[in-house]
Amino acid sequence: MIRWIALVLMVLAGPATACETPASLTALRAELLVLTNVERTAVGLGTLTRHPSLEAAAQIQACRTADRQDLSHRGSWLAGLGRRLRREGYRYAMAAENLAEGQRSATEVTVGWMASAEHRHNSLDVRALNVGFGVAIARDGRLHWSMILAAARTE
Repeated sequence: MIRWIALVLMVLAGPATACETPASLTALRAELLVLTNVERTAVGLGTLTRHPSLEAAAQIQACRTADRQDLSHRGSWLAGLGRRLRREGYRYAMAAENLAEGQRSATEVTVGWMASAEHRHNSLDVRALNVGFGVAIARDGRLHWSMILAAARTE
């Protein structure tokens, strides 16, 4: 019985995905933060701060999309953004996610997100206070990008 429960819990948690990340992941995340905050301050919004739980959730999603070579906002076992954030312990009041694939630099992906009305709306959401970025390398060598913007619940 205990083995069966353990198996069910492992299945519900979703599979662990091996993930190749760029050697410059730390620098890419820092550059993405600067570029996003430049866009936000240009329209009079406050800057975002990186949050470790959002960073973890964004990296997991970048790894997932790179592994499957499929841009999807669903995680393992069809987990949506809210469920993925709760798994990381982030209690959110609002959350949004931008994904991209194929761009070769932080500048290129930020320009792409800002050129898309939906992604721009997410990036410039006045309610967002925190952000996390993920970058992974797919088997075909293309980069997969994930950005999660959120505000924590205050209660």
